[in-house]
Amino acid sequence: MNILSKYLVISILILFNTPLVIKSQTILNEDKVYDRNINTVLLYQTGNQLTEPVIELNTSDKLTLEFDDFSDQTYNFRYTIIHCDKDWNTSDLDQIEYLEGFPEGEITKYTFSLNAIPGYIHYQTVFPTSDLKIKYSGNYILKVYVDNDDDENVIITRRFFVVEPKVTIATDIPYYPKNLEYTKHKQQIDLTIVTPDIFNTQADRRIRVFIRQNGRWDNMIKNLAPTTVLSNRLEYNYPEGIVFDGGNQFRYFDMKSYYYQAPNIRQIISNKDGYEVVLHTDYSRAKKEYETYTDIFGMRLVQARNDQQTDIEGEYAWVDFSLKIPKFNNADVYIIGALNDWQLNSNNRMQYDDQYRMYTLSMFLKQGYYNYMYGVVARGETKADVTLIEGDHWETKNRYRVYVYYRNVMPEYDRLVGYYMFNSFSTSR
Repeated sequence: MNILSKYLVISILILFNTPLVIKSQTILNEDKVYDRNINTVLLYQTGNQLTEPVIELNTSDKLTLEFDDFSDQTYNFRYTIIHCDKDWNTSDLDQIEYLEGFPEGEITKYTFSLNAIPGYIHYQTVFPTSDLKIKYSGNYILKVYVDNDDDENVIITRRFFVVEPKVTIATDIPYYPKNLEYTKHKQQIDLTIVTPDIFNTQADRRIRVFIRQNGRWDNMIKNLAPTTVLSNRLEYNYPEGIVFDGGNQFRYFDMKSYYYQAPNIRQIISNKDGYEVVLHTDYSRAKKEYETYTDIFGMRLVQARNDQQTDIEGEYAWVDFSLKIPKFNNADVYIIGALNDWQLNSNNRMQYDDQYRMYTLSMFLKQGYYNYMYGVVARGETKADVTLIEGDHWETKNRYRVYVYYRNVMPEYDRLVGYYMFNSFSTSR
């Protein structure tokens, strides 16, 4: 698809005066956009775009939501907050139990873009507020909608966490895992949790641990129960260990400016319809030696040049990816990273070009610095295997997050009583 055809798609979308919400859509408790006019949704700890949306209960912590709307008029966007259990199912709690104040808020801050092609409207809000406070810890969904929260009006859902730190979490990644076949490749997480007396009763039944690698959801290790319960200590000594693929450092490209070609960018095309950024062709790293360099753990930093105001002057470009590799049978190749909200869907599923024998994909992205890697998903599966293209190295600098949930009795819900983030290279190996 050439740049004119790509921007024709966007132009068609912004001709509509109402958000293009699909009727009878299914609203999911995950990071998802339901309106084709909405792009670059960010949810982070206020003040630092590169943070996970986690706040501590009963503190002044805030989260910031930002997004761009390619509609040609403003809308009365509102939001509400939904409490979920540890598995991201909507909990049985009523909003009046976990929220104090009003059950919804308004997004009143918006600005029209300046000199951007195509144009957009940038929205932003910060919460919790004095009129909408959160009373319980746990998993939450932020739901953004037009006028009311009927399913057909929802445009965005985003996950976030509220933690009440009650436990101490200790981790390590040993060089020699329990299964020696994993040596030099996999990363085994050794885990110990110190709990106060209040959580000792039925700890083996009420406490569950989830572990995420970088920002991924597809390979999360879920519902870990302790193997040993001591007086105030929980141990997790599984026969094979708690194991993740080591993988490799994320690939990257820097398009904060369209004035020059940064590393990994082959060409920048500009005309009256906008920009196209052509990346250098990627190749498999599966059989190559590990090569260390610094990445941002698969995240994205939406940022324009220093002389631009990113929110309203940041411009979009079609970014062309290509991966020169033989075609996989009965499997699809996806681009993985925050650039697609860590989703595995049609927006980041690559197509195979038989003529050039490569996978290709174009993504519509705002100026910034991006990490990504390639994953293979077998037909019928939901988990991506990055090792087939990226390699598998114990030395890889991965970022892990540990979530500890406690099943409360009265009222019955999953409390998030522990949250711990650590980098694999900073553990006492």
